Amino acid sequence: MKKILLLSAPLFLFVFPVFSQEESKQDDLSDYGKKLSIGISILDGFGIPVRYYAKNHVMEAGAYVAGVAVYENNNLIDYRTWPMFGAGYTYFGDRFLKEKRKRDKIRAHGIAVRVNQLVGSYPTTIPSLSWAMETFREGRKNRSFLFELGIQYALPNFTYNNEPVPNAVGLRLRCQWNFFLK
Repeated sequence: MKKILLLSAPLFLFVFPVFSQEESKQDDLSDYGKKLSIGISILDGFGIPVRYYAKNHVMEAGAYVAGVAVYENNNLIDYRTWPMFGAGYTYFGDRFLKEKRKRDKIRAHGIAVRVNQLVGSYPTTIPSLSWAMETFREGRKNRSFLFELGIQYALPNFTYNNEPVPNAVGLRLRCQWNFFLK
């Protein structure tokens, strides 16, 4: 029996965060971030995402490199890396009213929905649902770090040696550094 291991993204949704209802200690947090950012993303494919912020709604598109490993009887028989394209949407709720302060960091929690398409010899569609946490450091208004943890479902659009490849559910983990454009 053949197994397919998608290395483009591990994922599982543990727990949705409990949003803090505390008022912000700082009067105006709207200076953090801008409308458009470009970033570097790892773990869910390596690539360059572009994000557009509209208050607490974030739309994203990116180009990545990801891989697929094919196993038979726990032996690696094939591994390939190919381009992957993705689009996503993140909702942060009342982003700056429900932020949580810890040390010199401002954190916003939200929910992210994404769809990635791996192209090449092993085309695979990968929808996912994740908890997202975006962190700004106080005083660094043009940079943020995004962490996502969730669940993904891989839908292989190919056969291997004329045998169908089973769908797979997995853990999704993503780290991303965003740099906001003025």
